[in-house]
Amino acid sequence: MSARRLALCLAIGLGGCSTSDQPPVPPGAATRAAPAAPTTAAPALAAAPITKEVSTRFQRRQEARRQAALPRPVEIPRPEGEPKGPEDLQKLSDAAAGGQPVDKPGAPPIERLDENRLRIGKILVDRGARKLEVPAKLNMTEGILEYYAVASNGKLHESVLEIEGEPSHIHLGLILLGVEQIKYDYGDFRGPPKVVQPGGRLAMWVRFADQKSGKQKRVRAEELLFNRAAKGPPKPLPWAFTGSNFWNNRYGADMDRSTIALIPDQVAVIGTTDDAGNPYRGDGLGFEVNTKFVPPKGTSMVLEIEVLGDGKTPP
Repeated sequence: MSARRLALCLAIGLGGCSTSDQPPVPPGAATRAAPAAPTTAAPALAAAPITKEVSTRFQRRQEARRQAALPRPVEIPRPEGEPKGPEDLQKLSDAAAGGQPVDKPGAPPIERLDENRLRIGKILVDRGARKLEVPAKLNMTEGILEYYAVASNGKLHESVLEIEGEPSHIHLGLILLGVEQIKYDYGDFRGPPKVVQPGGRLAMWVRFADQKSGKQKRVRAEELLFNRAAKGPPKPLPWAFTGSNFWNNRYGADMDRSTIALIPDQVAVIGTTDDAGNPYRGDGLGFEVNTKFVPPKGTSMVLEIEVLGDGKTPP
Protein backbone atom coordinates (compact mmCIF):
# COMPACT_ATOMS: atom_id res chain seq x y z
CA MET A 1 0.00 0.00 0.00
CA SER A 2 1.40 3.42 -0.96
CA ALA A 3 2.04 6.13 1.66
CA ARG A 4 -0.69 8.39 0.12
CA ARG A 5 -3.38 5.69 0.42
CA LEU A 6 -2.26 4.91 3.98
CA ALA A 7 -2.72 8.53 4.97
CA LEU A 8 -6.21 8.58 3.37
CA CYS A 9 -7.22 5.44 5.26
CA LEU A 10 -6.20 6.94 8.55
CA ALA A 11 -8.31 9.96 7.78
CA ILE A 12 -11.53 8.06 6.95
CA GLY A 13 -11.05 5.03 9.20
CA LEU A 14 -9.57 1.68 8.58
CA GLY A 15 -12.83 -0.07 7.78
CA GLY A 16 -12.91 0.94 4.13
CA CYS A 17 -9.31 0.14 3.33
CA SER A 18 -7.69 -2.99 1.94
CA THR A 19 -4.10 -3.95 2.19
CA SER A 20 -4.03 -4.51 -1.54
CA ASP A 21 -3.64 -1.84 -4.16
CA GLN A 22 -7.09 -2.60 -5.60
CA PRO A 23 -9.78 0.11 -5.22
CA PRO A 24 -11.76 -0.19 -1.94
CA VAL A 25 -15.25 -1.68 -2.08
CA PRO A 26 -17.90 0.95 -1.23
CA PRO A 27 -19.91 0.21 1.99
CA GLY A 28 -23.11 -1.75 1.31
CA ALA A 29 -22.09 -2.66 -2.23
CA ALA A 30 -22.92 -6.24 -3.20
CA THR A 31 -19.94 -8.38 -4.04
CA ARG A 32 -20.11 -11.01 -6.72
CA ALA A 33 -18.61 -14.27 -5.59
CA ALA A 34 -15.95 -15.71 -7.84
CA PRO A 35 -16.93 -18.97 -9.42
CA ALA A 36 -15.83 -21.90 -7.33
CA ALA A 37 -12.92 -23.90 -8.72
CA PRO A 38 -13.87 -27.35 -9.85
CA THR A 39 -13.25 -29.95 -7.18
CA THR A 40 -11.78 -32.46 -9.67
CA ALA A 41 -9.32 -31.88 -12.54
CA ALA A 42 -10.35 -32.69 -16.08
CA PRO A 43 -9.38 -36.23 -16.97
CA ALA A 44 -6.01 -36.34 -18.80
CA LEU A 45 -5.67 -38.03 -22.19
CA ALA A 46 -4.58 -41.63 -21.74
CA ALA A 47 -1.01 -42.19 -22.98
CA ALA A 48 -0.67 -44.69 -25.77
CA PRO A 49 1.05 -47.85 -24.56
CA ILE A 50 4.67 -48.17 -25.77
CA THR A 51 4.88 -51.65 -27.15
CA LYS A 52 8.04 -53.45 -28.21
CA GLU A 53 7.08 -52.93 -31.85
CA VAL A 54 6.66 -49.16 -31.38
CA SER A 55 10.00 -48.96 -29.56
CA THR A 56 11.75 -50.92 -32.31
CA ARG A 57 10.33 -48.65 -35.05
CA PHE A 58 11.43 -45.58 -33.11
CA GLN A 59 14.97 -46.97 -32.70
CA ARG A 60 15.14 -47.80 -36.40
CA ARG A 61 14.11 -44.27 -37.36
CA GLN A 62 16.70 -42.83 -34.97
CA GLU A 63 19.41 -45.08 -36.39
CA ALA A 64 18.39 -44.17 -39.96
CA ARG A 65 18.69 -40.45 -39.12
CA ARG A 66 22.09 -41.06 -37.52
CA GLN A 67 23.36 -43.00 -40.51
CA ALA A 68 22.08 -40.33 -42.91
CA ALA A 69 24.05 -37.69 -40.98
CA LEU A 70 27.33 -39.62 -41.25
CA PRO A 71 29.74 -38.66 -44.03
CA ARG A 72 29.69 -41.08 -46.92
CA PRO A 73 32.89 -43.19 -47.18
CA VAL A 74 35.03 -42.36 -50.17
CA GLU A 75 35.92 -45.43 -52.20
CA ILE A 76 39.65 -45.21 -52.90
CA PRO A 77 40.62 -47.08 -56.07
CA ARG A 78 43.23 -49.73 -55.34
CA PRO A 79 46.33 -50.02 -57.57
CA GLU A 80 46.02 -52.65 -60.27
CA GLY A 81 48.81 -54.87 -58.94
CA GLU A 82 47.78 -54.84 -55.27
CA PRO A 83 46.55 -58.27 -54.11
CA LYS A 84 42.86 -58.20 -53.24
CA GLY A 85 42.44 -61.81 -52.16
CA PRO A 86 44.29 -65.09 -51.49
CA GLU A 87 44.14 -66.05 -55.16
CA ASP A 88 46.06 -62.87 -56.08
CA LEU A 89 48.85 -63.80 -53.64
CA GLN A 90 49.07 -67.23 -55.26
CA LYS A 91 49.31 -65.66 -58.74
CA LEU A 92 52.07 -63.33 -57.54
CA SER A 93 53.92 -66.32 -56.08
CA ASP A 94 53.61 -68.33 -59.29
CA ALA A 95 54.88 -65.41 -61.37
CA ALA A 96 57.87 -64.86 -59.06
CA ALA A 97 58.71 -68.57 -59.00
CA GLY A 98 58.59 -68.58 -62.79
CA GLY A 99 61.14 -65.78 -62.97
CA GLN A 100 58.70 -63.07 -64.06
CA PRO A 101 57.69 -61.06 -60.95
CA VAL A 102 54.74 -58.73 -61.42
CA ASP A 103 55.83 -55.09 -61.55
CA LYS A 104 52.43 -53.38 -61.77
CA PRO A 105 51.74 -50.46 -59.40
CA GLY A 106 50.75 -51.76 -55.97
CA ALA A 107 52.31 -55.19 -56.42
CA PRO A 108 54.82 -56.33 -53.76
CA PRO A 109 58.38 -55.40 -54.80
CA ILE A 110 60.01 -58.71 -55.71
CA GLU A 111 63.66 -58.94 -56.73
CA ARG A 112 65.19 -62.20 -57.90
CA LEU A 113 68.74 -62.51 -56.52
CA ASP A 114 69.78 -65.90 -57.90
CA GLU A 115 68.30 -69.30 -58.69
CA ASN A 116 67.08 -69.92 -55.12
CA ARG A 117 66.88 -66.53 -53.46
CA LEU A 118 64.40 -63.66 -53.82
CA ARG A 119 63.79 -60.49 -51.88
CA ILE A 120 60.23 -59.31 -51.22
CA GLY A 121 60.57 -55.79 -49.92
CA LYS A 122 62.82 -56.33 -46.88
CA ILE A 123 62.10 -60.07 -46.55
CA LEU A 124 64.72 -62.51 -47.87
CA VAL A 125 63.30 -65.76 -49.28
CA ASP A 126 65.79 -68.62 -49.56
CA ARG A 127 64.11 -71.49 -51.43
CA GLY A 128 67.25 -73.63 -51.20
CA ALA A 129 67.42 -73.45 -47.40
CA ARG A 130 63.61 -73.23 -47.19
CA LYS A 131 63.55 -70.26 -44.85
CA LEU A 132 62.70 -66.56 -44.61
CA GLU A 133 64.92 -63.92 -43.04
CA VAL A 134 63.05 -60.96 -41.54
CA PRO A 135 64.87 -57.89 -40.15
CA ALA A 136 63.67 -57.00 -36.66
CA LYS A 137 64.64 -55.43 -33.36
CA LEU A 138 63.97 -56.26 -29.72
CA ASN A 139 60.85 -54.35 -28.70
CA MET A 140 60.33 -55.31 -25.04
CA THR A 141 62.61 -56.29 -22.16
CA GLU A 142 59.81 -57.08 -19.68
CA GLY A 143 56.04 -57.54 -19.57
CA ILE A 144 53.35 -59.98 -20.66
CA LEU A 145 52.92 -60.90 -24.31
CA GLU A 146 50.16 -61.76 -26.76
CA TYR A 147 52.41 -61.59 -29.84
CA TYR A 148 55.88 -62.68 -30.70
CA ALA A 149 56.26 -60.17 -33.53
CA VAL A 150 54.29 -57.26 -34.92
CA ALA A 151 55.07 -54.82 -37.70
CA SER A 152 55.76 -51.14 -37.02
CA ASN A 153 52.79 -49.24 -35.54
CA GLY A 154 51.27 -52.52 -34.37
CA LYS A 155 50.53 -53.74 -30.82
CA LEU A 156 54.00 -52.90 -29.57
CA HIS A 157 52.92 -52.95 -25.92
CA GLU A 158 52.61 -56.77 -26.00
CA SER A 159 55.12 -58.05 -28.58
CA VAL A 160 58.72 -59.07 -27.96
CA LEU A 161 59.85 -58.20 -31.53
CA GLU A 162 59.11 -55.37 -33.93
CA ILE A 163 59.72 -56.47 -37.51
CA GLU A 164 60.58 -54.43 -40.58
CA GLY A 165 58.58 -55.14 -43.71
CA GLU A 166 54.98 -55.96 -44.46
CA PRO A 167 53.16 -59.01 -43.03
CA SER A 168 51.76 -59.79 -46.50
CA HIS A 169 55.36 -60.13 -47.76
CA ILE A 170 55.92 -62.88 -45.17
CA HIS A 171 52.71 -64.55 -46.36
CA LEU A 172 53.89 -64.38 -49.96
CA GLY A 173 57.32 -65.71 -48.97
CA LEU A 174 55.80 -68.73 -47.23
CA ILE A 175 53.78 -69.51 -50.36
CA LEU A 176 57.02 -69.35 -52.37
CA LEU A 177 58.48 -71.89 -49.94
CA GLY A 178 55.58 -74.22 -50.62
CA VAL A 179 54.06 -74.01 -47.12
CA GLU A 180 50.40 -74.95 -46.78
CA GLN A 181 48.12 -72.92 -44.51
CA ILE A 182 46.56 -74.49 -41.46
CA LYS A 183 42.74 -74.24 -41.36
CA TYR A 184 40.83 -73.57 -38.15
CA ASP A 185 37.20 -73.73 -37.05
CA TYR A 186 36.53 -70.64 -34.94
CA GLY A 187 32.86 -71.51 -34.37
CA ASP A 188 32.99 -72.14 -30.60
CA PHE A 189 34.49 -69.10 -28.87
CA ARG A 190 34.33 -70.75 -25.43
CA GLY A 191 37.55 -72.62 -26.16
CA PRO A 192 40.53 -72.60 -28.51
CA PRO A 193 39.80 -73.04 -32.24
CA LYS A 194 39.81 -76.56 -33.67
CA VAL A 195 42.23 -77.59 -36.41
CA VAL A 196 40.27 -78.58 -39.51
CA GLN A 197 43.19 -78.98 -41.91
CA PRO A 198 46.80 -79.24 -40.69
CA GLY A 199 49.28 -77.10 -42.55
CA GLY A 200 53.04 -76.88 -42.86
CA ARG A 201 55.04 -76.67 -39.64
CA LEU A 202 57.60 -73.98 -38.95
CA ALA A 203 60.52 -73.35 -36.61
CA MET A 204 61.83 -69.90 -35.69
CA TRP A 205 65.26 -68.63 -34.74
CA VAL A 206 66.74 -65.22 -33.93
CA ARG A 207 70.25 -63.95 -34.75
CA PHE A 208 71.85 -60.99 -33.04
CA ALA A 209 75.25 -59.72 -31.94
CA ASP A 210 76.27 -60.41 -28.35
CA GLN A 211 76.73 -57.11 -26.52
CA LYS A 212 79.98 -58.19 -24.79
CA SER A 213 81.82 -60.29 -27.37
CA GLY A 214 80.26 -58.85 -30.53
CA LYS A 215 79.90 -62.39 -31.87
CA GLN A 216 76.72 -63.46 -33.61
CA LYS A 217 74.35 -65.59 -31.56
CA ARG A 218 71.67 -67.81 -33.10
CA VAL A 219 69.09 -69.14 -30.66
CA ARG A 220 65.60 -70.53 -30.86
CA ALA A 221 62.94 -67.87 -30.86
CA GLU A 222 61.45 -69.42 -27.70
CA GLU A 223 64.53 -68.37 -25.68
CA LEU A 224 63.13 -64.83 -25.61
CA LEU A 225 59.93 -66.11 -23.95
CA PHE A 226 59.10 -67.05 -20.36
CA ASN A 227 56.35 -69.64 -19.90
CA ARG A 228 54.40 -68.51 -16.85
CA ALA A 229 53.15 -72.02 -16.06
CA ALA A 230 56.51 -73.79 -16.51
CA LYS A 231 58.47 -70.92 -14.91
CA GLY A 232 61.03 -70.86 -17.69
CA PRO A 233 61.56 -70.72 -21.47
CA PRO A 234 59.10 -72.98 -23.30
CA LYS A 235 60.05 -75.99 -25.36
CA PRO A 236 60.03 -75.46 -29.16
CA LEU A 237 56.50 -74.34 -30.00
CA PRO A 238 54.48 -75.81 -32.88
CA TRP A 239 54.40 -72.76 -35.15
CA ALA A 240 52.04 -72.87 -38.14
CA PHE A 241 51.30 -70.75 -41.20
CA THR A 242 47.80 -69.47 -40.41
CA GLY A 243 47.61 -66.75 -43.06
CA SER A 244 45.66 -63.55 -42.52
CA ASN A 245 42.27 -62.64 -43.96
CA PHE A 246 41.23 -59.97 -46.43
CA TRP A 247 38.92 -57.11 -45.49
CA ASN A 248 37.62 -54.63 -48.04
CA ASN A 249 40.23 -55.90 -50.53
CA ARG A 250 43.07 -55.23 -48.09
CA TYR A 251 45.31 -57.77 -46.39
CA GLY A 252 44.19 -57.79 -42.75
CA ALA A 253 47.62 -58.13 -41.13
CA ASP A 254 48.99 -55.22 -43.17
CA MET A 255 46.33 -53.01 -41.59
CA ASP A 256 46.34 -54.50 -38.07
CA ARG A 257 50.16 -55.12 -38.13
CA SER A 258 49.76 -58.39 -36.16
CA THR A 259 52.27 -60.86 -37.60
CA ILE A 260 53.18 -63.74 -35.25
CA ALA A 261 50.66 -64.50 -32.49
CA LEU A 262 51.00 -66.31 -29.17
CA ILE A 263 47.21 -66.45 -28.72
CA PRO A 264 44.52 -67.46 -31.25
CA ASP A 265 44.30 -64.61 -33.78
CA GLN A 266 42.60 -64.82 -37.18
CA VAL A 267 44.48 -61.76 -38.44
CA ALA A 268 48.08 -62.83 -37.75
CA VAL A 269 50.18 -64.55 -40.43
CA ILE A 270 51.77 -67.15 -38.11
CA GLY A 271 50.52 -68.66 -34.86
CA THR A 272 51.15 -71.53 -32.48
CA THR A 273 48.82 -74.51 -32.13
CA ASP A 274 49.89 -74.90 -28.49
CA ASP A 275 47.44 -72.74 -26.53
CA ALA A 276 49.20 -71.60 -23.34
CA GLY A 277 46.31 -69.29 -22.44
CA ASN A 278 45.90 -65.53 -22.33
CA PRO A 279 48.27 -63.89 -19.81
CA TYR A 280 45.61 -61.28 -18.96
CA ARG A 281 43.36 -64.03 -17.52
CA GLY A 282 45.65 -65.50 -14.91
CA ASP A 283 49.15 -65.37 -13.45
CA GLY A 284 49.89 -68.92 -14.61
CA LEU A 285 48.75 -68.43 -18.20
CA GLY A 286 50.54 -67.40 -21.36
CA PHE A 287 53.96 -65.88 -21.85
CA GLU A 288 56.02 -62.90 -20.82
CA VAL A 289 59.47 -61.64 -21.78
CA ASN A 290 62.41 -63.72 -20.56
CA THR A 291 64.08 -60.86 -18.72
CA LYS A 292 67.13 -62.99 -17.83
CA PHE A 293 68.04 -63.63 -21.46
CA VAL A 294 66.97 -60.80 -23.77
CA PRO A 295 69.54 -58.22 -24.89
CA PRO A 296 68.93 -54.47 -24.50
CA LYS A 297 65.85 -52.94 -26.06
CA GLY A 298 66.35 -51.91 -29.67
CA THR A 299 68.98 -54.58 -30.39
CA SER A 300 68.97 -55.37 -34.12
CA MET A 301 67.98 -58.95 -34.92
CA VAL A 302 67.17 -61.24 -37.81
CA LEU A 303 64.15 -63.49 -37.39
CA GLU A 304 64.55 -66.75 -39.30
CA ILE A 305 61.36 -68.61 -40.21
CA GLU A 306 62.29 -72.14 -41.26
CA VAL A 307 60.08 -74.72 -42.96
CA LEU A 308 60.19 -78.07 -41.19
CA GLY A 309 60.28 -81.35 -43.13
CA ASP A 310 62.67 -83.84 -44.60
CA GLY A 311 64.40 -81.15 -46.67
CA LYS A 312 64.23 -83.32 -49.77
CA THR A 313 60.87 -82.33 -51.17
CA PRO A 314 61.35 -79.21 -53.32
CA PRO A 315 59.07 -76.29 -52.50
